[in-house]
Amino acid sequence: MRVLFSSVAGYGHVFPLLPLAQAFRDRGDAVAIVTSPSYARHVEAVGLQLLPAGLDEDELNARFAPAKAKSLTLPIPERRRFVFSQRFALLEAPARIDGLRVHVQTFQPDLIVHESAELAAPVVAAQLGLRSVQHTFGRMVSWPAIDGAAIAVIPLWERAGVELEPHAGMFRGPLVDICPPSLGSERPPNGTPLFPLRPVDAAVSQHAGERPLIYVTLGTVVTSARTLDILLAALADIDADVLLTTGWQNDPADLATIPANASVERFVPQSEVLPRCSLIVTHAGSGSTLGALAHGVPMLAVPHAADQFENAAASAAAGAARVVMPDELAESVVREAALALLEDSSYRHAAREVAAEIAAMPSAAEVAVRLAA
Repeated sequence: MRVLFSSVAGYGHVFPLLPLAQAFRDRGDAVAIVTSPSYARHVEAVGLQLLPAGLDEDELNARFAPAKAKSLTLPIPERRRFVFSQRFALLEAPARIDGLRVHVQTFQPDLIVHESAELAAPVVAAQLGLRSVQHTFGRMVSWPAIDGAAIAVIPLWERAGVELEPHAGMFRGPLVDICPPSLGSERPPNGTPLFPLRPVDAAVSQHAGERPLIYVTLGTVVTSARTLDILLAALADIDADVLLTTGWQNDPADLATIPANASVERFVPQSEVLPRCSLIVTHAGSGSTLGALAHGVPMLAVPHAADQFENAAASAAAGAARVVMPDELAESVVREAALALLEDSSYRHAAREVAAEIAAMPSAAEVAVRLAA
């Protein structure tokens, strides 16, 4: 079998596809991933082939900057729909659709698996008469965002000479969903074949009798030395070790002060930190959220944009997180929330219940077999 994966630029979009792509590869299937050339080393590091399409990430971010700035002026409930359409429907999809079509015609896949923000793949799959599968990168994209994107991509369907399918073609095939049930994700249209997939293999964090470790991360997108300074200062007086990763997009030299209980790195793999964490302070990106909960680690969510607000709210509703909104961000608020999360065992209990849900979800190998049937 030949399986082509397709993703927009972004760690939080490319990385969730890798376990299923590797599972197909391990079955002996021919596998390749179409994405931004910026991710070549990451894809090739796990033994997969990258076929480049779309903009280099730096150029993409530069083009998206005006829309990103405008999104921050909108009420929070309106931002997701705006950003999803502006970035993925109006910027990324047109920039990558021609390259994707060429790769599909050359690779000749039996199946196209695209992550939820990749809106060019349904068009190409419909045009060339191929099966397609949508793969979530976290909670399912909200219906207002899907509805907005479906309007924005109409010109792509018209230029391809194929009839516009409902919901931008996102549900023309099965949905592979990496979100555990307790996070209350949106539901796909009735009749959509649904394949739950465990997002990460993890053992519940064990830290009994040790000095607590608080992991602080704003992921790989958020640029805000001021926010990092507030978080470090808020945690400075707590009896815990603090590990802060700035991400490659932030410079540790821009931090005002590094407290005595803190250490700072640009990047540390989550898989190395989360197994020994007592608490994660995070922007609530999908990768950080699912990674933390898979390890049973409660979260202090400080969302900044897009789906982060939805992830934060869902985690809090599950009892596994507290949320500090942008207009509430202050040292005293963060410190109070962090202490509550460390001292109240109900948060850890709720996080471990979500971890049990995640552990019970089918593996990538199991899902690959079902999709190939």
